[in-house]
Amino acid sequence: MVYAEILASLFILIGLAYLFVVIVLSFKERKKVAWLVILNIAIFTYISFSDPRLMYEYMLSGTAISSNAGYALVTYMFLHANFTHLFLNSIALLFFGYHVEREFGAGQMIFVYLTSGLIAGGFFILTSSPNASVVGASGAIFGLMAYLTLLRPFKISPMPFLIPLPIALAAVLYTVATIPLFLSGNISGGISHSAHIGGLLGGSIMAFGLNYIEARRGLLIVLAILILILMMPVVAF
Repeated sequence: MVYAEILASLFILIGLAYLFVVIVLSFKERKKVAWLVILNIAIFTYISFSDPRLMYEYMLSGTAISSNAGYALVTYMFLHANFTHLFLNSIALLFFGYHVEREFGAGQMIFVYLTSGLIAGGFFILTSSPNASVVGASGAIFGLMAYLTLLRPFKISPMPFLIPLPIALAAVLYTVATIPLFLSGNISGGISHSAHIGGLLGGSIMAFGLNYIEARRGLLIVLAILILILMMPVVAF
């Protein structure tokens, strides 16, 4: 047990070091994803110190959409509830955004990010009560994660578990863990699981739309991993 804990701690330290290097490179290489993060920080700072009520005006909810506030489908992904929310999303955005931008270019990264955010917001509206609301970039970020998963399934990722894993394995594990939470009530602990799932769907659609052949191959790899994971309890028994 002690050796397992030491090994897990070592992997987490490696994952954190990898994240730190990617964050530094994002700014050093002046990637566009770094500017997205700076924009999110600027908006959060302005709202926090100028007029916190703007958060409620531009957040996404079914009520907002029915009140002709369609702009909320875009604005919600640039808002964050608190500093921790902003910090965690910024790290995830820098990691996934950096790799998508490096592999496929800045234009494709921004397109996938925004489109996945729109789809995540729409999925949230469709699966939530009209009074439920959501803010944050996580839906768009999970779109980047899905995009990278299907097109580069064996790229090592310390997100979202901090332990370096092939991104296809990390994505499958996260999805398997999230779907039951989504089915049991959508939002738990302040986390909108439906927005995350919507983002994953959005990024997957973008992958097939922009690179069908590689996305199809990536999907087969993801399905194989999913089958192996679902079979593990049976084999263990």
